Amino acid sequence: MTDTANLAGMMRPLRRTQLFARLAAGVVAALIAACGATAAQDAAVRRAALLQIKGTDARAIARLTSGLQDKDPVVARTAARLLLRCGTSALPVLRKALKSDDLLVRRTVALGLGELGPEAIEPLTEALRDQAPLVRQAAVFSLARIRPRSERAIRMLTAAGQDDDPVVREMALNAARGFFKTVDRIRLPRDGWKFKLDPERVGRDRKWFAVDFDDRGWDDIEIEHAWQHFKYDYVGVAWYRRSIDLPARPKLDKVELSFEGVDECAWVWVNGEYAGEHDIGPVGWNKPFRLDVTNLLRWGEKNQITVRAMNTAHAGGIWRPVSIVVLELKK
Repeated sequence: MTDTANLAGMMRPLRRTQLFARLAAGVVAALIAACGATAAQDAAVRRAALLQIKGTDARAIARLTSGLQDKDPVVARTAARLLLRCGTSALPVLRKALKSDDLLVRRTVALGLGELGPEAIEPLTEALRDQAPLVRQAAVFSLARIRPRSERAIRMLTAAGQDDDPVVREMALNAARGFFKTVDRIRLPRDGWKFKLDPERVGRDRKWFAVDFDDRGWDDIEIEHAWQHFKYDYVGVAWYRRSIDLPARPKLDKVELSFEGVDECAWVWVNGEYAGEHDIGPVGWNKPFRLDVTNLLRWGEKNQITVRAMNTAHAGGIWRPVSIVVLELKK
């Protein structure tokens, strides 16, 4: 027998083994696909069964609660949505759903709670602490929809205005603002500001925001212009300080410090207390923002305002007007 014939003879068993292996793999793949299809069909059947539940009584809530535990996420999300239509009777179950491992279950519940009235405020406090910004955004949306409006909802929205997520912050501040109407706007003077560059970023540690800080050695500057307008060819951090006298006023519902534009980031102190920040990066250069200063301003007295501004390119500083906005709760 030639070497070629010997080699062919040796290869035939190997080819048969490879063929059997491919056939076996095909069978396994087919079985897996069949199982997957069967599981999907089973989940579709379970979801369809939930959709057939018509009532909103205790029995319906019990059946939907069972669906909430379903291993298929689509089924569980459907159960969460249907539980919301059961109203306040389903609140104990909905509060548990806010602890679901499934993000969309939690978000679905948080979005729908706004339709359930003041009793939903308590579970929404939990949703506002959720680790996922999407859930916290949904909670803010729901709080803004609850009627009648309440002081507690306003306090929750105001607190959410300090959230780590910029979208949550903006939504919360806008929602809280919708509870109020503007009754006065006091535009801060353009001139009379003190100004100092901070290339080494030491101002915060040295408390340049303190009420009694001596800024007499600082430069004079105006706001409503970039600092480059005043020949500061500089990119980085700089500070603004000014004191203003405010008239005496009766009890106020809410007061905000409104900035129409700081290029590009800002950190603000009022009477030595930190009021908040606008720090969303370079895109923030022309974005208006407001900070709640209701408990920081002293009416009938002198007030000290400090702004730490930072830009990373081009112009910088407080280049648009700043105002104190006085708000009154809508009846």
